[in-house]
Amino acid sequence: MSNLDILSRDFWKDNKRFADLFNTVLYEGKQVILPEKLMEADSNLSGSIQTKKKEDVFVERRADLIRKFAGDSEYAIFLLENQSHIHYGMPLRVMMYDALGYREECAKKKRENKGNAVYANRDEFLSGMRKEERIHPVFTLVVYYGEKPWDGPRRLKDMMVDMPKWMEKSFSDYSMNLLEIRSSEHTFQNEDVSKLVYMIQHIYRKQIEEMKKECADVYVKKDVIKLAGVITENEEIIKYAEEHKEEEVLNMCEATKQWEEEIGRRNTNNIINMMGVRKEGEENLAPEEAIERLKLKEKTEGEENGEHNKSIEIAEKMKEKGYSTKEIEELTGILLH
Repeated sequence: MSNLDILSRDFWKDNKRFADLFNTVLYEGKQVILPEKLMEADSNLSGSIQTKKKEDVFVERRADLIRKFAGDSEYAIFLLENQSHIHYGMPLRVMMYDALGYREECAKKKRENKGNAVYANRDEFLSGMRKEERIHPVFTLVVYYGEKPWDGPRRLKDMMVDMPKWMEKSFSDYSMNLLEIRSSEHTFQNEDVSKLVYMIQHIYRKQIEEMKKECADVYVKKDVIKLAGVITENEEIIKYAEEHKEEEVLNMCEATKQWEEEIGRRNTNNIINMMGVRKEGEENLAPEEAIERLKLKEKTEGEENGEHNKSIEIAEKMKEKGYSTKEIEELTGILLH
């Protein structure tokens, strides 16, 4: 499991953050999922599927994070899937996760019914479920953290070949819920979630000055700063977070200062490389030394150009006086052919 997988899972384990994420993305900010009513659920969705030949095909799948919520319905299941890269088969993947969840619940009911011998007729016996039994809805949300725009499919139909209109009407589509953090315009109410999204977007856009103005007196928890650094692969911000204790709150402006200094160092190095004065194998070069070398280089090249121009003038005068081409080349060192 990668560092990002661990940190993101730990971040969303907080029920207040988890509830705000789903309320904002799925329910337009309405506070329908209450943090205090969220319950932990087994993230193991693995199970076996029996073929017509009575052979069991085992499908292994572990969700990033699952919570049960008992609200207006008996309960519903909310599944969070963290994604750092674009996945071009994501709708199918989500559909399989959801189907595994539904299948496992049906299999559980079938085991209970078989043990209790509660079937009313042959139809219930063959299906393994009683007529009045119901299963619980599953809602999967994919959170995409990448810098590149999501150009993958957002529903099963996007993965299909072109279909004629008459065929589309009977096609069973499957849409997935996707939060693309880099371009999200959602207004999150939870401060930690809001600041995380803010940092990721501004780091990707390299909006340092804007962050410095808006976040001079803004403090956030360490895990917010560190997760933002890991997601954006920003070593300076990760380093800043790791220098502090877990219980500390950190200044967002200070976190970006080290990042700004690193960008400044990179820009200086790029300029020095363009000067062409760095020697082979030389990794670090102070700007002052680079400028001195550039001056010396320009002076040397200037002197060489001056001597070359003087030789050309002499060659032209020799040509006017009737010297042969061979004689001019031998005396001036300039090739005329």
